[in-house]
Amino acid sequence: VGGLLPLLFESSVQAQFLKPTVITLVYGLGMGMGLVLLMTPAMIAIANDLRRSWKAAVTAPQVIRRARNLARLRA
Repeated sequence: VGGLLPLLFESSVQAQFLKPTVITLVYGLGMGMGLVLLMTPAMIAIANDLRRSWKAAVTAPQVIRRARNLARLRA
């Protein structure tokens, strides 16, 4: 992105021919970089939270049963 910025702000006639391509590349790379650096870690964190919640919901009945059995054995 930084390497293409000089072409983005160039005002010569030759640069005007390349300007649409440079604009597309600069904004495309910038948005892609933002998605990779911000959205990907956020999605991974959300997936981990959902996996933990699912695991807790699946194992909770087993833990409750074990606790009840232990309470009966002690009584």
